[in-house]
Amino acid sequence: MNIVIEAPRSYSDLAAFLAKMNKETYQHIGYCGESKEEIYDTLTNEFSDLALEKSFIVAYKNEDIAAAIGLDINLEDRSAEVWGPFVSEAYLHTSLGNELWEKVTALSAPQVDQYSFFFNLDNLFAREFANSHGGQLKGFHTVLVAKKSEWNEVVIEQIKEYNSTYQNGFAELHGHEFPSTYYSAKTILKRLSEENQLFISTSDNELTGYVYIEADPLHGDGSIEYIAVSEQFRKQGIGKKLLTFAVNKLFAYEEIEEITLSVNNKDEGAIKLYQAVGFKVKHKLIHYEIDKKEVLL
Repeated sequence: MNIVIEAPRSYSDLAAFLAKMNKETYQHIGYCGESKEEIYDTLTNEFSDLALEKSFIVAYKNEDIAAAIGLDINLEDRSAEVWGPFVSEAYLHTSLGNELWEKVTALSAPQVDQYSFFFNLDNLFAREFANSHGGQLKGFHTVLVAKKSEWNEVVIEQIKEYNSTYQNGFAELHGHEFPSTYYSAKTILKRLSEENQLFISTSDNELTGYVYIEADPLHGDGSIEYIAVSEQFRKQGIGKKLLTFAVNKLFAYEEIEEITLSVNNKDEGAIKLYQAVGFKVKHKLIHYEIDKKEVLL
């Protein structure tokens, strides 16, 4: 095939390739963005606890990228989110995807035990790939989107910014609702900034719910990362108020035109809530995991 497999030659070219591929549903990977600028920023500033040269492998046909795969590695919990495999249509029925996988996993083999895949329902190639490497189906998710041009702002007054008085209540509720998630309560509190904000609802000085948002005005994007309401306070409209307040906050940024979020399909109530305030389905995704310990058994 006259293919050369090596570390990325140009981060800019890699970002352009990933953006082009990820716009197609049959190639789409949930972890990866669709904007070249956003992907480039992630690759150069946030991607993986290891150097990009040890986290991404690219296949070149002369000067053109034919395929790529990356591992966004978290050394603390020995896990990696898999960006790919992205394989050009001309090479989908070759061994190129497997060759890239072998090389990229070998670079971090002693430091990673679990690999997570998050790909589009239409990405049959990725599903077959994950299955062939011992992947286990973990669930289905829906990505929803709200657009500023379609948003009708409703003023919500009962929601306020988090303060440390409610630290224990927040930690307890977050731990109960999201026991195994990418951001613990402690991590969220460490991430708070002008762009990363936590808002709460209360009753008689008791925390009844919260919403955590992250704004990325540089790339015109915003996300609602977590939203939860205490069981004893549900069915009172608190979730809808928190969600509406969060969307208002994100759309207050002039640069943000779109807000996305991902929901497990089992949480039908949450999906209905998001749709009720104006979110629309953008992608249907599948979550797979490869656990090296289980594969070796």
